[in-house]
Formats: sequence, C-alpha cells, structure tokens
Amino acid sequence: MKLSRSHHDEPEVNLISLIDVLFVLVIFLLVTTTFAKQSGLRLELPQASPAPETATDPGVTVAVDRNGRFYLGEQAVVNSRPETLRRALEQSLGTDRDRRVAVRADGRASHQAVVTVFDVLAQMGIRDVVIETVQPTESP
Repeated sequence: MKLSRSHHDEPEVNLISLIDVLFVLVIFLLVTTTFAKQSGLRLELPQASPAPETATDPGVTVAVDRNGRFYLGEQAVVNSRPETLRRALEQSLGTDRDRRVAVRADGRASHQAVVTVFDVLAQMGIRDVVIETVQPTESP
C-alpha cells in the first residue's frame, strides 16, 4: 500500500464540464429574460373641452342600458341582436350614412353590448360616431 503521492498525479480542472454548465446558464438567462419595449414616439395628446360640442344636426342616438338593451332615441329596439339593431338604424337613417350617430351607454352596461353597437355602425359604413359622456361633479 502506497500512501505517498506521486509527482505525476497533479490535480486538473475539467474545463469541458465547466463550459457546458456556463452554456446552459447563458441559454437559461436568455430564455427567461424579458426585454422592455420603449416607444420612440412622443405624443402630446389633445385635451377634452369641458363644454359640450353643439352640433347643428343632433343625428341619431343609440342608447344601451345596463341590461344590454338597445334604444334609438327613446324607442326601444325589439331585441338585443345585432341584425335587429342594424334594421332599426337603416329605417332611421335611410340611405344617409353621413349623419352623426351618438352612442350613449350606461356605465354598468356590458362591454359586449357597446362593442356590438360600434360593430353594427362600422358594418353600415357610418363614420361620424360620437360617445356621449357627462362631466364628473366635483366633490367639496
């Protein structure tokens, strides 16, 4: 039994295993890193006027209540299907697609009902669409 160390057995570092581990770490970091998207476009957005716009032609008003029912002016549409709303708008507007259409939606109305109104208006080719809102009241 030989207890002494020979001069030929020098410790060495296995570089291949170290390179493999570092390569796996680099790949892991590349895959898990998220890159921030920065927009180079700087915009100065317009401000809304506190006074409501007065239009010479009030146009047609489409209202959506909290239950998703549609109204043209004060008249209720028979049901909430897009085809029914389209037929009602065609009767109200006739062939005039340049008239203004105001959309009034209850704050608790479903998003889908409001999107349905905009979708029908877009399919009809109506471009003059406004969304009616109210000014918030200031609390003392």
